Amino acid sequence: MNDSITNTKQIKDYSISFVRLLAMLFIVSCHIMQRDDFATDIYGAHISWAWWFNVGIQMFLFISGYLYGNKEKLEAVPFYKKCFPKVLIDYYVFIAIVLIPIICFTSQNVDWDKISDLLTLSGFIHGLEHLWFIPMILFCYLLTPILRQVIYAIDKENRIKSWIGFILLLIVVHVVVQNLFSNFSAAWINNYILGLIYSRIEKRNKVEKRIFLGVFIALCLLIIPIQFRIEYWPHSDLPYAFEVNYGNFKEYGHLSLGITICLLVRGLVKNLVCKAGVRKLLDWSDKYSYDIYLVHHVFVQSDLGCVEYIPNRLIAIPLALVLTVISALLLYYFSSFIRKIGSNIFAKQANKQN
Repeated sequence: MNDSITNTKQIKDYSISFVRLLAMLFIVSCHIMQRDDFATDIYGAHISWAWWFNVGIQMFLFISGYLYGNKEKLEAVPFYKKCFPKVLIDYYVFIAIVLIPIICFTSQNVDWDKISDLLTLSGFIHGLEHLWFIPMILFCYLLTPILRQVIYAIDKENRIKSWIGFILLLIVVHVVVQNLFSNFSAAWINNYILGLIYSRIEKRNKVEKRIFLGVFIALCLLIIPIQFRIEYWPHSDLPYAFEVNYGNFKEYGHLSLGITICLLVRGLVKNLVCKAGVRKLLDWSDKYSYDIYLVHHVFVQSDLGCVEYIPNRLIAIPLALVLTVISALLLYYFSSFIRKIGSNIFAKQANKQN
């Protein structure tokens, strides 16, 4: 989530930073809404808006793929050495700290099996369900070096062949992930890959950029109204073949919505993020967004959430946001300190070996 937004030859693109900030706000808002089932009743349909604001996850995945697609060089071993610790150290520090109040001050039965699941990223406990994203993004990172090579090779073909190649790649990835890595959503993996793909298409010409955007706007206009009709105003049973694949249908609609928001918002704000004050805010957001993601759920939706102790939402929710920011800062700096110690230890060992 806190991937670098620059490479060695590029000036920082603050429109991407703005989209990332928006995605982070969407996710935090989603969990606030989910807690109290913030919804609208329209002609008998109960529309829970949390399940639409969670599109921030799809925005994050697309942005991450796009940023790594723009890297001029990306060698597998250095990439893994940088990205995996960057994600996992903050994660494990967070887990080690948050388990103490969960065990001491909630009624949850947190046994060694559940702790083991947390440590191996194979399962999560109540109040920390949002951490499902961590193994997902690590899986995407694991695939990134090979995916980049494939996408760069496809990109060397002419326009028609490259577009066909990109589509075939998405189909192959979907089939492989769905059948061999069923713990992950094939749509979300492709969400990340589409960011990698767009990083190449963007460098071609305006026509292909517009085609890419047009495709995802069209998918939104096709899939989302059907989803609304099926889920909020059901009228008959679905055909079996469609019912079996409806989950994929819905996920690709959400993916399309996330990508469309990223591209449209980025285009709208390109000329609005040049002010120094705005850029400072976006720099701050880029730096701490991952840690904010890690900690916010505890104060917003877990058994330790502020609303558990303060019934007045006008007090509880702002307090939860303030505590989220303070905790994210502390987590970031403590994790950075641990990373620094680890780097020094490895450097000393390397010097001894030499």
